[in-house]
Amino acid sequence: MGNIWSLDLEIEVYKWSSAEYAQEYAVVYTCINDKSKFSIFRLSVRAEKVLLRLADCLCDDHPIRVHMELIAERDNNYGYFNYRLVRVVEAGTTYSPPSNHGDEVRFITILCHKRASSYSVTPPGVNKVTWKVEHSCSQGFITEVSFHVNIECHKVNGLSVKFRGPFKFKAPRIITESLLERSTPQIQRQVNGEPPKYINAFVESAFTGKEYILFQGEGRGNGGTEASVQGTRVTVNNTAAQFHGNGNGSRYENCHVVMKYKAPKGTN
Repeated sequence: MGNIWSLDLEIEVYKWSSAEYAQEYAVVYTCINDKSKFSIFRLSVRAEKVLLRLADCLCDDHPIRVHMELIAERDNNYGYFNYRLVRVVEAGTTYSPPSNHGDEVRFITILCHKRASSYSVTPPGVNKVTWKVEHSCSQGFITEVSFHVNIECHKVNGLSVKFRGPFKFKAPRIITESLLERSTPQIQRQVNGEPPKYINAFVESAFTGKEYILFQGEGRGNGGTEASVQGTRVTVNNTAAQFHGNGNGSRYENCHVVMKYKAPKGTN
């Protein structure tokens, strides 16, 4: 059962609000033939902070964790919101820095020999307002499932998001805004409420990974600059939720995920 990508996935989207965040979303992929294999992406939104978390155990021996946060802060001059910090902490992926042809940052992994997965972040362009996040995974490198999040910082209202998907596309493809607007999400079930507790506990559990600072303000009221990429090992505590299970190759000890990774054959 190492390679689940010849099997069907159930796609669910959950929407709710919590005491901490006005908007909460979750996208859950579950292997129909093996319910222990699933992936959850959780998006939490409030004016000062957007939190994006991914926990994936669809593949044996190769769990993936991504924790991304965007923080906004009011300046001292007019009380306007500006980005203060954008950072990503990942475990189980390979970092791909921006190229000379674009500013996109990608966290890529190849699983189960026939599955490719990526989490990409595109910084704002000239408007310095909108960050774009895309998560995609391919089935046999032919069919791709992806969802897309645009995060904007309004000077008065703070942070907000535009969530679209998940979509199924034939690979290879070029994603444009017009394509997203006219595409129909592929959702088997949409729920006004939270995901099951054991799935939420996985994405909320703590883990240790490498941190990449994509943007850091120079100080309150002083604007900001792009930050260098460090790759420093840090621990993300999240809510210290309890997750019971082996997580397809991970151990969970006092809510800290101990990552076990086997590189695909033929790679260095």
